[in-house]
Amino acid sequence: MERRRAVQLLGGALSAPLATSSEALAELLTFGARVRASVPADQAPSDLLTPTRARALEAMAEIVIPRTDTPGAEAAGVTEFVTALVDGWLDDAEREPFLAGLDDVDVQAVDRFGAVFAECSDEERSIMIAEFDDDLTRRRSEGRASGHFFHGVKRFTLTAYFTSEAGLAALGHRIAVRRFEGCAPLSNPEGCP
Repeated sequence: MERRRAVQLLGGALSAPLATSSEALAELLTFGARVRASVPADQAPSDLLTPTRARALEAMAEIVIPRTDTPGAEAAGVTEFVTALVDGWLDDAEREPFLAGLDDVDVQAVDRFGAVFAECSDEERSIMIAEFDDDLTRRRSEGRASGHFFHGVKRFTLTAYFTSEAGLAALGHRIAVRRFEGCAPLSNPEGCP
């Protein structure tokens, strides 16, 4: 699957999840698995999604999908998924506004509340997220949502979560591990000699 097609699926599946075909969902799950598999076990810290940006993203993702009786964004490994996405899957046109937006979140948080976003209170973070969401909604009505960094935050968070084992389990999907049993005895089907 081409990355462009995968990114298209991210937007389509998340904007109308009930209208998503099973084929598109299967493609999206395959994409999620490929992104996760692209991360080497001994991966060095990202030069792009720096620890500061990752902390801001993790705090925002946990507000988008908080831990309740099901795992939240952090438990589903959203930050690791987005790190892989930023490092190896997004093109510059998508990556740069996303990273610039993450940088600006901390600037705004310090200006308003005297602390970086991840260190703000739950109420302060929720206020900022509500404002980002309102701005995104306004831009969406004007047809300009795709360039907004919070569009990326939501899209990547939801994709990471709902293509993860934790997210699928939260939706009630069971993960079936297929096995190959090459030496299984064959029974004689009805009607065969």
